[in-house]
Amino acid sequence: MVVVGINSRNKTTPEINDAEKMENPKWTIKQKCAECFKGPRNFIKTLIMIICVAAVCQQISACVRKMIDIPVTTYTHFDFNKTLLYPSVTFCRDPPYKFGKMHDYDLYGHPFYVNAWENFNFANNSLDHLWEDITFNETDIFLAAGLDGLPKNIEISPTMGIAQGRCYTLIPKILSTETPSHRGYSVTLQHTQEDIDTTISRIPPGYHVYIHYTKEPFTEVTVYNGGLVDSLYVNVGETLQVKLKVDKYLMISDADNPCTTEVNYSTNACTTRYVWDLVGKAAGCSGPWMQSDLPRCSNYSSMKTLISTYLGLYQAHKCPECLRTCQTYLYNGYVADRQKQYTWDPHTSKLVKLRDYKADSSLQTQVFLYFNSMMVSVYEERYNYDGNMLLSDIGGSVGFLLGLSVIGLLDVCSKTWFIFVDPLIESKKKEEVDPSCDTADLKSKQECIEKWNLKTNN
Repeated sequence: MVVVGINSRNKTTPEINDAEKMENPKWTIKQKCAECFKGPRNFIKTLIMIICVAAVCQQISACVRKMIDIPVTTYTHFDFNKTLLYPSVTFCRDPPYKFGKMHDYDLYGHPFYVNAWENFNFANNSLDHLWEDITFNETDIFLAAGLDGLPKNIEISPTMGIAQGRCYTLIPKILSTETPSHRGYSVTLQHTQEDIDTTISRIPPGYHVYIHYTKEPFTEVTVYNGGLVDSLYVNVGETLQVKLKVDKYLMISDADNPCTTEVNYSTNACTTRYVWDLVGKAAGCSGPWMQSDLPRCSNYSSMKTLISTYLGLYQAHKCPECLRTCQTYLYNGYVADRQKQYTWDPHTSKLVKLRDYKADSSLQTQVFLYFNSMMVSVYEERYNYDGNMLLSDIGGSVGFLLGLSVIGLLDVCSKTWFIFVDPLIESKKKEEVDPSCDTADLKSKQECIEKWNLKTNN
């Protein structure tokens, strides 16, 4: 009897375990997953589905990364304006200093060279007065200047420097509505015979011409992150016609390349101020071409330190604090015609006359600058990704790889809930039933569980 009892228990135990497995939702999920890999057909379908789901997850991850770090693209288009603002044009004379006046102050070389200051009398001469005396004033440079044929349409502003002396900037006061050549700048410049006889330069006397945006004043300090400038050189006695073209740049400020939209901000002015402050801090004084609260240098030693420091910084500085402007203009000048009255002999450093002209006009230089059309080339940075593109990319990936739409996706979520999540919730409820149900047989146990659920729900 004992043996029979043991055999009876051994036979009934597997039946109970199988029943418990059927009621266990975790076992049911494992069984359904295993069925997905039964047979070659199901295996291939499941493998392809897994690959497609992984590809969709990768695409969604890439889209999210784009939204976090939005890419920027530069778009180019052309605008035909009804009005155009002429650029500011700066003229810097070469030679930049009066040779005879420099001798009066015992300066026998370009002030840029430190040795030229060895014999200068700092005690009896003001540096500001010196700079006014040895540089050229407005009447020394311009015979005539105007915009649209009228001098009242421009403002002439001086800019001091040490490399190029005193330069003058023509600033427009009006907007242009037409593009003929006579509507632009017309400038007549002059030199003297003394300039020709005393020059020691390897290039002929003439003028450096700088074309720049009106909100960016001219500076001889090199500006690396702004200050878009086009330049050319016109020799003495030449007649030059320059066609202008304007490009507009609209940039986006970001962490890597910040920019500012401040109305009165100037990158040129900020960079120049930065260099002046560094030079003044190193020398403890300032020069006559600098705008500084520091006193002017009063001896050769301090002047030597000032110029040496300035030489090392004004073109090779690394200014970290001056932002570029988010909107700026670049004016390009193209020489349409150049007529010469002289040719330069580099061996003798002398001008050789090509034609016979009147003596009073032979050393005059004429420059005409005008727009060729009312068209503006616009280079605009734009964000190349937004919420609409995110939705399109995700929808395209899910639709192409999984064949799902929004309705289909809701149906998948619903079936996933009823197949996987709902059984787990029911199992958890069964685990919390009255302990007395465990002692009942299978039929009574089911009835006990239903009564317990009804009781807990009420």
